[in-house]
Amino acid sequence: MMQTASMGATAETTTPRQARDNVWPAAFIAGGVLFLIGGPLHPSEDPGLPEAQATADMIGSTAWISSHSLLLLASIGFLIGLFALTRSRMPLSTAAQRAALVAAIAGVLFVVEGVFHLAAFADDDAARAGAATPFLSTHMVMSLIVYPLFTFAVAALAVLSGRLLTHPAVGVIGAIGAVTFGLAPALVGLAGIESLDWMFPVGGILMALWFTVAGVTGLIRGSARRSAATSAR
Repeated sequence: MMQTASMGATAETTTPRQARDNVWPAAFIAGGVLFLIGGPLHPSEDPGLPEAQATADMIGSTAWISSHSLLLLASIGFLIGLFALTRSRMPLSTAAQRAALVAAIAGVLFVVEGVFHLAAFADDDAARAGAATPFLSTHMVMSLIVYPLFTFAVAALAVLSGRLLTHPAVGVIGAIGAVTFGLAPALVGLAGIESLDWMFPVGGILMALWFTVAGVTGLIRGSARRSAATSAR
């Protein structure tokens, strides 16, 4: 009787973890793919126009809304995946587990920043008139803090997870991309080094590819484990 109760309790605690084992790979894939789609849609500033008009034209573009809507959804996917990963049965090392938790917490701020980033389209007229741009300005300030906090934690997770999430070489590439993307707001936006604007697309693509590959690897390995468990019965 006690053995039956113990088995029931174990099943109750295992089932949610099993569900999270399936959630994080799917969320990683969804986030990565949406990021890869939304990034290239981002409008560019026209260098031939005055700065205020170029900024207004960029944030007022319909491409701004479509791009940042997808990027916001991608950020939510990353957030869900990271929190699910920290609660899953993945045997991450203590350091990797901490990196995942920091990335998940920073992911909340990354989503909040993404909301202001998307909402910057509402500052179109204000930017054109040289007036205050609350949404755009909040996004720009937050990006200086939130981007490095989130991406550096993701980079640490990608490296510290070793072979658990995907191949270590993929992890290193993803980490380089994440750090590159995280430093871009400070170097391009704050320091004004326009020649480094490639850091946004290149870094973002590499980071998104790591999320996608890690998710696909997680699904494949999970499927293999379930097949092996079924065959062993």
